[in-house]
Amino acid sequence: MPSNLINKDAREGKGSKKSLERKWDRAKDAAGKKDGEQNYALTTYIYEKMRDSKKKSKASILDKVKLNAAFRLLSNFSNDD
Repeated sequence: MPSNLINKDAREGKGSKKSLERKWDRAKDAAGKKDGEQNYALTTYIYEKMRDSKKKSKASILDKVKLNAAFRLLSNFSNDD
């Protein structure tokens, strides 16, 4: 595990050290092994994508559903004229 990369990311507020280490381990498993060696570049790429991904909260999903419902109601209301 590249401790310098994880320490830097933790200092920059991209997650706790423990969560970033878990993401690195998951990325390492996802990259797999080829010819008995770990592909460091692929592991780093997957880790960075996992680190930068944003999880949608239930609240934001519900807000989008409500907004879409409002647009549908307004479009039905304006079509009835």
